[in-house]
Amino acid sequence: MTVDERIREDLRAAASGVNSGRPARVDLVIRRGRRRRQMRRARWVLLSTIPLVVFLTMAGRFDPNAVDPAGIHGVETVEIADLAVPVVDSEPILTDPDVWLGLPGPSPRFDTTPYGPDRSFAPGQPQSDLDERLSKAVYLGELDGEPFYVYSQSAPSIWDRISEMVFGNLSADTLGTSLNCCSGGDMDHEGGLPGMSMSSGTGLPDLNVVEWLGLTAEVSVVAFQIDGAFIGWQTPVGGTVSLRLDDRPNNVAMVAFNQDGEELDRFDPGDIARSESSTVDGLEETSPDLEDFVSDELRIELSDVHPPELRELIEVSSDTRLFAVPIDGSHVYAVVGIEEGHFYSESCEVLESAAIPDDLEATCLMRTVNGVTENGVFNLHEGTG
Repeated sequence: MTVDERIREDLRAAASGVNSGRPARVDLVIRRGRRRRQMRRARWVLLSTIPLVVFLTMAGRFDPNAVDPAGIHGVETVEIADLAVPVVDSEPILTDPDVWLGLPGPSPRFDTTPYGPDRSFAPGQPQSDLDERLSKAVYLGELDGEPFYVYSQSAPSIWDRISEMVFGNLSADTLGTSLNCCSGGDMDHEGGLPGMSMSSGTGLPDLNVVEWLGLTAEVSVVAFQIDGAFIGWQTPVGGTVSLRLDDRPNNVAMVAFNQDGEELDRFDPGDIARSESSTVDGLEETSPDLEDFVSDELRIELSDVHPPELRELIEVSSDTRLFAVPIDGSHVYAVVGIEEGHFYSESCEVLESAAIPDDLEATCLMRTVNGVTENGVFNLHEGTG
């Protein structure tokens, strides 16, 4: 008997001594072992993938407007120029530039029907391919189907840098939004920086925007009133409301309310634009004097005046000084001589909001007469309709 034959006999004898209900099948045992290993691997892959899928799903569906402010203790803010913008988290969700999610204001608990439809920011996704000039941005949601941001970027000219620093923004960053209404500098209105941007005569479609930046955390609703009628309201996100108007209005007002419908603040340029003396509660209000508009910190050179069409109208001599006076996100340029002064602005509406005294000359390039925009060279006190 060979060695191989002896080994086979020994194996058969060992197998015959195993108490089994059915013959052993080695191929079945191998397949069962493989299936167990495959199942263990599948379970490991599944358990590892589920958290990732859940995270990506939640991140893709994250809606900054769905955050409940009542569940957030302490408002996180980031500095955009000199504006503290409330955000959901102090850590940015995107980089290059840094992008945060805006924190929504509290939902209203009162009937907003009298103020028109809800025109708040809609859920949406921030973009990662932002303008490379931006340094910081807070994403607020979508407005008219487009991503909407509050942002800062470096001031583009020496004058802009100096202007930002003079008005308190030591970083020299300019403040803006996706509709580019307002600019940086100290907040010029208690409770925030409201403003209007009305442009025309550029060959592009008119951009008529009303915005209010820097609203306090308790503001729940800002209602927009155009030419005496409410056209809608927004719940602020990141302390900001913004609305693009279909037409150029004659009068704009914005009213801020808390959750219970109590008025907190109001922006009404009509109150600012009064140029004649009036009496309120027995106290006489008078028009501002020339000295109220100018200071050494505001002095500029003629080359700093924009647009160039306005610059061509201004005459300066050795006995005059030129100043740039910030008014509601724009500038009024004041030429002051020894005995008199003259004001210039691209828009007559900006000159009106500055309450230029009637006895001083004021020239503008654009005015609205009976709701129609006219371009040319106008004396403010001829009337703007």
